[in-house]
Amino acid sequence: MRGASFFKSTAVRLAIIYISLFVVSYLGANVIAYQMVLNYLDNRLNSNVMERYREIETAYGTRGPTGAVNMINSHGPAIREQETIYTLRNPDGDLLAGNAAIDGVPNGFSTLQPKDQHENATPYKLFRGRLGENDLVVGISYGDTDQLARIVLVSFGWTTAIVFAVGIGGAAVLTYRMRRRIFTLSQTAHAIGHGELSRRLPVSSRMDEIDVLSSEVNVALTRLEASVTALKQVTTDIAHDLKTPIGRTFLVLDDALQAETVDDVKNAVEVALGELRSIADTFDALLRIAQIESRSRTAHFGMVDLNALVRDIFEIHEAIASDEGYSLRFREAETNCHLSGDPDLVSQMLVNLLANAMRHTPAGSTIVLEVARRADLIYLTVSDNGPGIPEEERVRVFDRFYRLEKSRTTTGSGLGLSLVKAIADLHRATVALYDSAPGLTVAVAFPSVEIWP
Repeated sequence: MRGASFFKSTAVRLAIIYISLFVVSYLGANVIAYQMVLNYLDNRLNSNVMERYREIETAYGTRGPTGAVNMINSHGPAIREQETIYTLRNPDGDLLAGNAAIDGVPNGFSTLQPKDQHENATPYKLFRGRLGENDLVVGISYGDTDQLARIVLVSFGWTTAIVFAVGIGGAAVLTYRMRRRIFTLSQTAHAIGHGELSRRLPVSSRMDEIDVLSSEVNVALTRLEASVTALKQVTTDIAHDLKTPIGRTFLVLDDALQAETVDDVKNAVEVALGELRSIADTFDALLRIAQIESRSRTAHFGMVDLNALVRDIFEIHEAIASDEGYSLRFREAETNCHLSGDPDLVSQMLVNLLANAMRHTPAGSTIVLEVARRADLIYLTVSDNGPGIPEEERVRVFDRFYRLEKSRTTTGSGLGLSLVKAIADLHRATVALYDSAPGLTVAVAFPSVEIWP
């Protein structure tokens, strides 16, 4: 940014374009206004000439040639270049009165140019008309008119210069501020591009277009930072979670190499296969979550009767839960509970919630599956009366590989609730955790098929 040419700056080029357009428009407006002023001054001069002519014409009509001569003589001696000039001639061409002897003037209005007399003469607006058989020429100097026109022209020139100077100065100030602002944004973006994802673009209180764009970029950066942080955490968690089973697999296989009987080798290999199967299940769960989050699993969406689906899963797992010492119950909704979704994924969600409840509650606990409809939302809840989850931990349990049991000695990969959250997001559902006092309630709220877009 520092090395960029000043005139290559977008702000500078826009400022120059706008100033040029404004100055050209202003000059055009001034030219039109100047012409209007000149027309007004010329019309006013014509009116003044006709006023003088009418005065003499009235005197002629009242007292004849003598009245006209007296009116002309009353305006002063015949001095050239004074404001008003007169020429009154008889039919023979003899000068009867006036302060100028002007010949060759056409009838009506005309202009007496300086070149027609001598070098420093003042132009005059003339009018020639008949007074009976006599000929009268009246003229008024352009001096006042030209002076006013010069004042108007100079005023327009100065205002144009001032407007141009103020425009250039304002453009320079705005350009400097804009370049400084863009430079700050570029520095921040450069730092972000080199790994400082915690940096954010500055946003002023004006909330102009750049601030709005910066705000949107900051939102994207926040999500990107969260994604990168989650990716780093997932990488660390994968390494931590796989280190133990891989280490155990090495130890078991090493023992198998030292075994003296086929049965010992077979047992060791079976244990090793179990550890490898656990690792494969972890990667399979990660792959399923990635596929669901990429929304590539919507091809099998259709109408799902949540009552029937939950009833089938309840019937399958009721005996299993009973054998392990749990009491599994099901409360079916009395109304129609159809939603749009993938039945296999919804089943996987419920199985994960059920397995999670059985894994983290002691034998003898009661687990309740419930389907209910409230307004346009269909709720699937799994409740237990076990130890529950502390309130401060409820937000993090949906993170991948997160476990409440920090020693990580219990079974499971820590991906069960992450898969539940991914499936809920794919179905535009929300997942919430509530305290059952005692125990925990997991509530998934699906949009009904009637409001599905």
